[in-house]
Amino acid sequence: MLAYALSALALAATASAAPYPTLASCKEVTIPVTVSVPRFIVTATVNDNWDVVALTLNLTRRDFTNPTDPLPIAGTTAAPVESTFNVGATLCGTGGPMLILTHGIIESKLYWRPTFEGAEKYSFVDAAIAAGYSVLSYDRIGVGSSSKVNALSDAQFQVEAAVLDSLVDYARHTANATKVALVGHSYGSYLSVASAASKTTAVDATVLTGFAGNFTYFNPFLAGSAFRVAKLQDPRRWGHLDPGFLVAADLYAETYVYFGEARDFDRRVAEWSHYRGSEPFAVGELPSLLASSPVDFAAVTSPVLVLQGQFDLSACGGNCVGLLEPLKATFSGAKTVETVDNLPAGHNLNLHKVAPQAFGMVFDFLKRQGV
Repeated sequence: MLAYALSALALAATASAAPYPTLASCKEVTIPVTVSVPRFIVTATVNDNWDVVALTLNLTRRDFTNPTDPLPIAGTTAAPVESTFNVGATLCGTGGPMLILTHGIIESKLYWRPTFEGAEKYSFVDAAIAAGYSVLSYDRIGVGSSSKVNALSDAQFQVEAAVLDSLVDYARHTANATKVALVGHSYGSYLSVASAASKTTAVDATVLTGFAGNFTYFNPFLAGSAFRVAKLQDPRRWGHLDPGFLVAADLYAETYVYFGEARDFDRRVAEWSHYRGSEPFAVGELPSLLASSPVDFAAVTSPVLVLQGQFDLSACGGNCVGLLEPLKATFSGAKTVETVDNLPAGHNLNLHKVAPQAFGMVFDFLKRQGV
């Protein structure tokens, strides 16, 4: 165990090489957000890794959501629950068209601007600024610089969607954005869809990655991650969290679920992603997402781009080719729906060699939509 810990520390030191300079147009901000929504009563109990194994079996069984293996939720609160959170964000520029970036699970806002040496080509934030956009990237509640929250009762899908709704208002009224596009990744894509459906007059475009609109191929992700209690896995980093926050078992489990073919990414990037870029996610997030599904895709009126790495495990079972076409009917209210299903990448598209080309496709789409 000691040898493993020392090896992990050595790899972490390598992965956290000196970052490239901070952008002059960017600043760290804290945005207070008050939300009032009903909460799911999540019945999952997680105190140790044995509990995580039991929960994983619950979520991956063939009869999951049937009476023999029900979703670990016992209804909702009788009334909305009001909470105020501090959202830690990076704001780059103000005014003009603004992109609001929402990351997925086992991630933070560092996904959009990695910090390892030579990471410029993997930085969506840098590319967006160069393309003429203002950018608001943020840590979801419970993650990184945002408020620490209860893993069961606070960190829930509908709560985080309401937080994103408030950030859309912040972009419009405080940061003076003339246009707003939501750019989501993975779990953040589902949040972006929910917010685009809620804020139809305030959202001008929606870009989704790590997303296929259903959970058909979710089990390999859940099982392959081999989730562990974060505070037990790495007490130095996450000892302050309650046991309801989870991480992938190790570098190789995380690489399996988040990266694609070996030729399409650099190992040092995967090492940075695990040892520096990763953040725990809350147990309440996945059951509440499943309980909120299907999200109201038809209510989205903005133009939609779904951009996929071909080898995305959780979205497409490891091969997205041909699976995204139904989304054009799913987003029936959208002005237009475009899909790309064959980029040489896995789930974490931004961290693959194709990232610069993927970013260019996003900006081309946005500009064609007048954003």
